[in-house]
Amino acid sequence: MKTWRAKKQEISGKLGSERSEVLEITAQLINLIHKRRLELGLTQEQLAARIIERGGNLRQEHIARIETGAVVPRIDTLVTIARALDLDLFNLKGTEEAASKTYA
Repeated sequence: MKTWRAKKQEISGKLGSERSEVLEITAQLINLIHKRRLELGLTQEQLAARIIERGGNLRQEHIARIETGAVVPRIDTLVTIARALDLDLFNLKGTEEAASKTYA
């Protein structure tokens, strides 16, 4: 299974350095979100239900595609997910380590 860092390296040659940096930050956020979901013991379906309860509109299938790297989400989507997990995106720690972890 690839890590988000490996995915970034796979496509970084096709992107400029600024876009590559954005992808790196996105990967770090996704890994933190995934880790938080697991810490809370939530399934993707339960997370989707939380998002809907809070006025969002994100299905389990989309969460799965984000976590597996099938899509690169917009920042507002990541913020919506993070809020449903009570994750503070303005106080992130350990993002470098998170970027190297495997996503599933």
